[in-house]
Amino acid sequence: MKYLDCFRFLITLVLSLGSIGIAFADGIVGSVTSAPIYPNGIVVDERSGLNINLQNDQNPGFLFMNPEVRGYGLPPGGSMEIELVSGFQRDPNVPLDGSSLLLTSGTPQQGLPGRLSGFEVLEGKNDKTFLIKVTNPTGVLPEETLSAAEGAAQDPIPQKGIKIIHIGRNHAFVSRGEKGVVSVRILDSGQNVIASGTGEVTFLREPRPQVFPTNITHKQRNHNWQRVKVGQIVGVANNTLPIPLLMYERNDGLERNGILGAGVLSAQALSDIGYAMPPELARYTGGLILQDQDGNGFLNPAVDKIIGGIIDQSPQGAVGHQVVTPLVQEKPFLSRPSGDFNPKAGRAFGGALMQVVYIAGNVPGLYRPTFALLERPGDITSLDGSKYTYTVVVEPSPN
Repeated sequence: MKYLDCFRFLITLVLSLGSIGIAFADGIVGSVTSAPIYPNGIVVDERSGLNINLQNDQNPGFLFMNPEVRGYGLPPGGSMEIELVSGFQRDPNVPLDGSSLLLTSGTPQQGLPGRLSGFEVLEGKNDKTFLIKVTNPTGVLPEETLSAAEGAAQDPIPQKGIKIIHIGRNHAFVSRGEKGVVSVRILDSGQNVIASGTGEVTFLREPRPQVFPTNITHKQRNHNWQRVKVGQIVGVANNTLPIPLLMYERNDGLERNGILGAGVLSAQALSDIGYAMPPELARYTGGLILQDQDGNGFLNPAVDKIIGGIIDQSPQGAVGHQVVTPLVQEKPFLSRPSGDFNPKAGRAFGGALMQVVYIAGNVPGLYRPTFALLERPGDITSLDGSKYTYTVVVEPSPN
């Protein structure tokens, strides 16, 4: 696809300029971010919850999460080492094993159980290194490495191979100082490094509201990189799902309180009601994220709290695309506790879940709505804090 090739070129250029906006990363490490189930995963002096997002030369950055792209495998007799090089204090009471690290096949993350995929998780050469040791005589083959999540088998294009390393299920580390540095190495049976990468993450000085991708709905189906035809709606078209976002208030410590009663008004919807976007929010070209304040179940920027917005990235010349909060019984379906969608996940992760649908534009290509939360909800002069970008692939309509 030509538009995918174009995005590959642009992302390669951005990476080569060192301006990915998160922190330094190179080699097979694309970025290091907060884990999407823990609101304070990268807050200094809090328990660490990290996602190490991998990449390869052909598919740098977010392009590696395309389900058409195979993730990494491990050779027979080989291994993977994940070292928390600096910025992390080890808690010796928490073991470095499969209870504190999870390999996943994509984002939102679908876990890869070691016993099914042919590896085990152990403590490595020092007390800050995880060792992924191959137990399968044929190695860990990317094309055969499929998540055991129930919904994964229903994905139109299943994610395969190792794409993300999630650290912090049981929290074996505490973030200390200004930043953390991690290193990932893949070794062959002779202990030779055949692929490696390093990444760093700048710690937050204090908690702030967070927005993350999630797949706690729909039996852990993959909600990212969904495919529709021009003009179709993600979440309505056949074999597509609403796009879910896990949202947390500013939480202290291990609290996991969610942002309730939130939804979106697209730029088109705002225009329809005659709302003029303030200059301070001009970057939100796709619309606003609001939180209901008067309890009437509807959203109005003149009354309700502006907590963020949507930054539109779309093919040149595209029109008609927009993010929409769906209606249920003629009222917006605003964010609700995650336990309403998945009781087990609600108990484990907390937070609130906001679902949206996405109306595709009229030009084929990659559409990438970024959902951004203000550092200080309600203060329109605030900078963006947490943000996440979903990718929608819009294909030409058949002629």
